[in-house]
Amino acid sequence: MNPNQPSLNIGKPQHASALQAPFYNANNIFMFYGGGNRGQITENVIQAVRGREPVVHVHGEPGSGKTMMALVISDRVKRDFHTVRYDKPDITAAKLMRHLLIELAPQHSEWVDAEQAQQGVEWSVIDSTIDRFKAVLSQSDEQAYRKPYVFFIDSSDSLDADSLRLIERLSRVEVDSEVVINCIVFHNANSDVERYAVLSDAQSELTNHYWLRRLTYGEISDYLRHHMMLFDFSRRDLFTQEMAFTIAERSDGVFRSVNTLARNVVALANLEGKDTLSMSPLFNEVTDEGMTMHDSLSKDNAKPQGQHTAMYAFLGFGAMLWTTAIVFLIR
Repeated sequence: MNPNQPSLNIGKPQHASALQAPFYNANNIFMFYGGGNRGQITENVIQAVRGREPVVHVHGEPGSGKTMMALVISDRVKRDFHTVRYDKPDITAAKLMRHLLIELAPQHSEWVDAEQAQQGVEWSVIDSTIDRFKAVLSQSDEQAYRKPYVFFIDSSDSLDADSLRLIERLSRVEVDSEVVINCIVFHNANSDVERYAVLSDAQSELTNHYWLRRLTYGEISDYLRHHMMLFDFSRRDLFTQEMAFTIAERSDGVFRSVNTLARNVVALANLEGKDTLSMSPLFNEVTDEGMTMHDSLSKDNAKPQGQHTAMYAFLGFGAMLWTTAIVFLIR
C-alpha cells in the first residue's frame, strides 16, 4: 500500500460477499470480545481447568456467547489437553456416553449403541460402561495420557439429572491417581436473575459457576468498534454512538441480536452502494404485532392527531354558534 495514498477504497466491493462481511462469522475466535466480564470468566475457567478442577459450569441465555467462549477456551488449552466437544441440540446421559466412547474408545462404541443412545438406557448400564471405559483408559499407552481430556458440553438442550450425574461421575475417573477428564458445562439460562446478573459474583456461593450477562450500551458501543477494528482497522469508527444506542435498544443487550442487527445494517448499506450506514432500515423490521415499527409509530401518532382534529372541529363549531348568537342579540 502506498503510504501517501490519500484515501482507501473501503466501499461496497470489499464486503460484497457475505463471507467477507463483518459480523457474519460470529464464532471466529480472533473476534472474541472480552467485555461484559467475558474475558475474566474465560481466564477463570482456564485457570480452573489447568488447576484440574473436575467440573466448571458456565450459564448464559441463547445468543449470549457461550459457544464462542467454549471455542476460545478450547484453543487456549489444546496444547496441554485433548479436547472433546458435544454440541448436539439434544442431550441425554446415553448420548453423552456414546459420544465419549466414539471419541476416546471407538473400538468399544457398541457398549452404548446408536439405538440405546436414541431410546435411552438405565443408569446401571451407564455406570457399568464408565467402569469399563476407565479400564480401557488405564490400559492405554502411558504417553497418550500425559495430556488429560477436557470435555466441552455445549448443547442448546437442558441437562437432566442423569446427564449431570454422568458428568460428575466422569470427572472422578482417575488413572494413576490423576483425573483424566475435566468437564466444562455450558447451560442455557432460564431466569431473568441469570440473564441480567450484573456480575457472576451475584451467585458466588456456587463454586465454579459463572454467568454471562447481557451487554450494556457502553459495552455494545465498545464491541462494535472492537469488531470493526479487527475486521477493517480503517473502518473502526463506522458505527457512531447514536447507531450503537439504537442497536443496544433493539437488541436488549443480547450478543447474537447485536451481531444480527449490525450485520443487517452493513449488508443493506452494501446493497445500496453506500459507504456510510443508516439506522433507518432497523425501524422497518416487523414487530410482534405483525406491522413494521414505522407503521406502528405512524399508527400511534395517528390516534392523537385524529383526536386533535375532532377537538378542533368541535371548537370551531362552538365558535360559530357563539358568533351567530351575538349577531342575533345585537339585532
